[in-house]
Amino acid sequence: MKTIISKIELGDNILKYTDVGYTTDVDLINQINEGYDSSLGIFLGGNRTKLELGTLSIGDFFTNTSFINEARIQVDSVEDTGLTEITKISQL
Repeated sequence: MKTIISKIELGDNILKYTDVGYTTDVDLINQINEGYDSSLGIFLGGNRTKLELGTLSIGDFFTNTSFINEARIQVDSVEDTGLTEITKISQL
């Protein structure tokens, strides 16, 4: 099983997801997702009402962060996707 790594960034005030690679390394998957959970995940969860009411924008999170990665989509094959294997966080 392979896990797709996505880059999440702000584009025209909406979230843009771009698949940047894949990995089979469970430790790397956990490291990427812990980074997401402790940043964008907390922001979204803690500000859900403000975001829904429009008193806060997702752009507020990306004022100090240009992008965040996430690794949650599992696939059997990455053949014909053009994605390369990511083995270290520094490759992102």
